[in-house]
Amino acid sequence: MALVEAGESIALDPSPGFVVKTRILESKKDSLGTKVFINVCHDAQVPQPPVEFEPSVVFPLIIDNQWEIPLILSSEKDTTDKKGVVSRLYDCCINTTCFQWCQINADLRTILIEWCIEAVEMLYEVTLEREYTIPKMLCKGELSRTVVRQDELTENGFQKRLQELKNNETLGLLQELDGGDTDELEELPDLMNVSGEQRRPLIEELGEMKISEEIQEVQSKGQGISTSNSQGISTTKSQDPSSTTPATPLHYELNYTKLSSTYQLLIKLVCSHISALTLGYSTTNHCLVLTLHDPSVYFSKKSPHALEVPLPNTIHLQSAADVKSYWVGDTLYIFC
Repeated sequence: MALVEAGESIALDPSPGFVVKTRILESKKDSLGTKVFINVCHDAQVPQPPVEFEPSVVFPLIIDNQWEIPLILSSEKDTTDKKGVVSRLYDCCINTTCFQWCQINADLRTILIEWCIEAVEMLYEVTLEREYTIPKMLCKGELSRTVVRQDELTENGFQKRLQELKNNETLGLLQELDGGDTDELEELPDLMNVSGEQRRPLIEELGEMKISEEIQEVQSKGQGISTSNSQGISTTKSQDPSSTTPATPLHYELNYTKLSSTYQLLIKLVCSHISALTLGYSTTNHCLVLTLHDPSVYFSKKSPHALEVPLPNTIHLQSAADVKSYWVGDTLYIFC
């Protein structure tokens, strides 16, 4: 169906898709733990991205923040859960073909859910839990028949406002870190070392040998014996299993936000062991390397003490000095 001419209104009559159930972590008007339901629905009148979905082409574009699925978010509605407790409800409408892509590709579906959650957070000033569930229902309540102007379906409408809100959130973060002055980002304090004590550099340039040395150092601190198998993967065996506590997986969350100011990209890492991390830049692999200095946790069995964070090809770093990072609570903010 063709879109009507600019200035006229379009009535979206969405078809049900699936439901995302989560809860509120922070809100100015709702209590902590309030349940939130997001109806992910679809209508052929919502525009598609300019590039059709092909995993090998699109996923690199998503990493570079150059490809998104346009969406229309409804007004906030009240609903109740099974126990009759008041909950919040939103309809998130995308193009029907895009919805079919997400039904076929599980990774794209996961990314879509994140975009829907972000849209609710940005427009309604809430923070939502990322550990969501997908109830066995096509929709919660009745889908809203949303009337929008055609320009709301273009890059100059809803999508532009959503991007502006994302940029404002980043600007607000910079102002908070810098006391409201964003003109001289180079003067931002190093929050990883608020005491001013001498310690290892927050950002180091790492070659392949340096990365291996960092991992070896952490393994030595863990009082283990480092060995390598035929694939060259380092493993650590405890000298005295009865006297040590088994390491547990480190739970963390990585988020990327495209910037358009002094820095091009904000990488946000959330985990409970921020103070046990050091950050380096690998010129060989063009990636950031987070090294873990706590033997009680590990990133993965394949690479327990080092996490490589790949950078988009559009990010051009001359040296590690081009990267700025700040630690606030359990969150590490990395600006590239």
